[in-house]
Amino acid sequence: MINLASKITSQTKWRRIYLISRALLYGLSLILALLLVYQILFPEISLSFFFNDPKSLKNTLVSVRTATQKPLENGLVKSKEKLAFNANPLGDFEDATLKITTVKNSNALTNAAVKIRKTYSAFFYPEGLPLGFADGSLLSANGNYYLISDGMAHQFISVSALTQLGFTEVTFLKISPEDLRFNPKGADIANAKTYPDATLIATGGKYYQFKTGQLLPFLSEKAFLSRYPATQAIPKDENFLKDKTISENAIGFADGTLVSNDQSVFILTGGKSYPFADSATFVAMGFDWKDVLPVTAAEINTYARQKQFTVNQLHPNGTLFLDEQTKNYFLLEEGIRRLISSPLVAHTYSKNLPILVNSQSLEKSISCQLTKTPLTFRTFGCELNLSPLKDFPGNDYQFEITFPNDVNLLTAHTIFYTKFGQASTLTSLSLIKTRLQNNYVKN
Repeated sequence: MINLASKITSQTKWRRIYLISRALLYGLSLILALLLVYQILFPEISLSFFFNDPKSLKNTLVSVRTATQKPLENGLVKSKEKLAFNANPLGDFEDATLKITTVKNSNALTNAAVKIRKTYSAFFYPEGLPLGFADGSLLSANGNYYLISDGMAHQFISVSALTQLGFTEVTFLKISPEDLRFNPKGADIANAKTYPDATLIATGGKYYQFKTGQLLPFLSEKAFLSRYPATQAIPKDENFLKDKTISENAIGFADGTLVSNDQSVFILTGGKSYPFADSATFVAMGFDWKDVLPVTAAEINTYARQKQFTVNQLHPNGTLFLDEQTKNYFLLEEGIRRLISSPLVAHTYSKNLPILVNSQSLEKSISCQLTKTPLTFRTFGCELNLSPLKDFPGNDYQFEITFPNDVNLLTAHTIFYTKFGQASTLTSLSLIKTRLQNNYVKN
């Protein structure tokens, strides 16, 4: 007789091993899935800077500087001098940690004061002189009519003078005399035979602007409309151009205009186009999809294409901000923000919806003091609760650190994160939904 008991025992043993292995595999898969979900719902963003290699591509903290070293050339920082840098993590976070490591023989960083503010990087720009209405604007105040040229308000001596030039009264924007306070008075317009600089002309389906005795053509109708209403251009027949000098230099889109072409979105400024790195960057920088204008390849190709526009870059010239606190507008211009006190004035510079900011964010800050990190030799750090800054618009955290002694720094490292909780879970799910809509609906 054949005894099969040993085989049955062996099969039972291997079955047990198989079941245990399968259970372990399922358990491991579940743990990995939960970790993945946790990382998606509660991401951590790590940003660093290496002071011994300030030009390294590994540096993700940006604009590292002191008052005397802009940018910082090495890790040497004098006593009482402020070290500043910017962190631009993509997302919303509730907490952050900061750790700084020194080189050997450097003074300790104990009790160094850390301060953080939050807004957009460019809103930290110094404030310049206020802006009046843009050149080319047609304005009416208390029965008087004006054309803005070279920043000055030139008054027509009579209604007859403006009609003889081809202007119509209804195209002039009605304002109060107070709105003109930042446009100094220029020479009166009395000669009905000479068109003042900044006069707009429409003829043959094209738009032009008078400047120093010649006509500058606009790149396209869309370029013209990014600056002016169609009604502000005087309509003329094509014979009008016969005795006029046409410039070879075209007027492009208003600085700060958002356009799209071939599945890419760009911001145009100063003859250059900057493609957005992705839709998350577009949203994080405060822009609105409704402002994006589709343009032709010919239009976009007149602009010199630059590297991708990322969250680490400053908003360019022509960007319009609206302060939620004061209701004032600001226009970025060559490293300063120019105050605009009226929405009527703001609209003559940009047709985009303004990016919301809050001037309180320039004053409100959170702080901590660096202490020695346990089990390390030369690392000092502190933790920060970002909740007091949560409601301020902006994607940029500006760090300022004041050291009590001269120090020699090696690295700076920040981690932005959100702790587990019901409210944070709902917030993360809402952000994921928004990002999916931006990626698959807007583009």
